[in-house]
Amino acid sequence: MVEKYFIFWIVQAFILLLGVAVGHSFILFRLRREENRKRELELTLLERRTDVLRQGRRVAQDLEDALYRAKVQQEIDDIIRKDRI
Repeated sequence: MVEKYFIFWIVQAFILLLGVAVGHSFILFRLRREENRKRELELTLLERRTDVLRQGRRVAQDLEDALYRAKVQQEIDDIIRKDRI
């Protein structure tokens, strides 16, 4: 009789350990999935950041070119006005 209870408790212990192991694996799986999502978001952010920086530089350069052209045009207009006077 005692042998049956002993085997029963050993089986119960193994079932408990199996449950703990499966739960632990499941939690690790979810944590790794979240870390992978975080890494993907960071990579996406870095890619977009470089694109935004490139676009910002291009816009700054275009603005600088436009200001230069406007200044040159203004000087040309000033020279033309002085010649008319």
